[in-house]
This record gives sequence, structure tokens and C-alpha cells, in this order.
Amino acid sequence: MIKKFIPTIIKHTIYDIDFKDLYDKGKRYLLCDLDNTLIPYDMDLADDKFKDLLKEIKNIGFELVIVSNNHKKRVKRFGDDLNLMTFSNSLKPLKFGLKKALKYIRKKDFPNSKIKDIKKYVITIGDQLMTDVFASSRLKLDSILVHPLKKKTEKWYTRFNRSMERRIIKRFKKEYPSVYEEINEKHEY
Repeated sequence: MIKKFIPTIIKHTIYDIDFKDLYDKGKRYLLCDLDNTLIPYDMDLADDKFKDLLKEIKNIGFELVIVSNNHKKRVKRFGDDLNLMTFSNSLKPLKFGLKKALKYIRKKDFPNSKIKDIKKYVITIGDQLMTDVFASSRLKLDSILVHPLKKKTEKWYTRFNRSMERRIIKRFKKEYPSVYEEINEKHEY
């Protein structure tokens, strides 16, 4: 069970991800969490730094899709401002929101394929083991764990998840020491 919490890649922030390398490895879709992955909870819209990164990501050839547990108004406002497809109230770590995003991709670009056939083109990005990485693992999607942008603004339920994450990370120390070292190096737990 603990293996389901191990991300494929660990980076400090979304700005540290080598998107060109991901593209070269066949990835085409980024299913990305919103809060504390792209913007902190106390921001509503993207800043210029993220807008520049998004332009770079799109120029490489990616489509970025927002899959967030937050409410529709917040997620839609962010997505509409950047012309991104969004899925809110995703209920991660349940598969619900990610499955909706995969169905959207399949319907749009792979109408004659099965969802399992398009998973190789998809990678998720998020800041939580308990929601983002676990949901991705449950669907057999590759995932990237990034450090949360601003922990001080997190909601109570996210802080609860963080306490559970710390327990999981302690288990990594014993069972997966290299993962433990990498998370601690990039995530300052």
C-alpha cells in the first residue's frame, strides 16, 4: 500500500520540471492540481511567472488541464483567465476527477481509444501525497510531486493531510530510503 504514495518524479516546484524531457519521453497532457501547486490559496489568478511558464509548456506541445479539489468558482476563474480546461470538486484521492479529465482527453483527441491506452501520454502534477500522488497511482498514472508554494495559507483539511503525509514519509525512511531522502531534500518536511 505504501508504494501507492511514491511519485514518479519529485521536484521542488513546477518551475524545476524539465518539460522538454517529459515531452521527449512521450508525455502530452499535464493534469495539474491548482492550490499550492500553481498558485497559493491566497491568490486567485496566475502571476506573470506562471503565465510565462504556461506559454513555454504550450510551445513544447503540452495541454495543461486543471484537476482540483477546490470549488468550481475558484477553479473556473483561474482556468478561464488562461483558457484552460478545468475540473473542480475532483474528490482526490478518489479517481472521480482524474477520470473525468481522462475522458475529456480521450473524447477530444483519441475518440476511438480506451482510457487505458491514453494513460501513457499523461502525467499528473501536485503538491500532496495524500491526494494528488495517491489518486494518480490508483489510476496507474505517472505523477510529479512538487513542494507546496505557501503552507501558511492552507486550509485545515490540507494541514490534516500534511500530518498524514509526514507519517507516510517516515515509513519511506525504512522501506524506501532513496525516496525518503529525495522528498526531504526537496520538500523540507
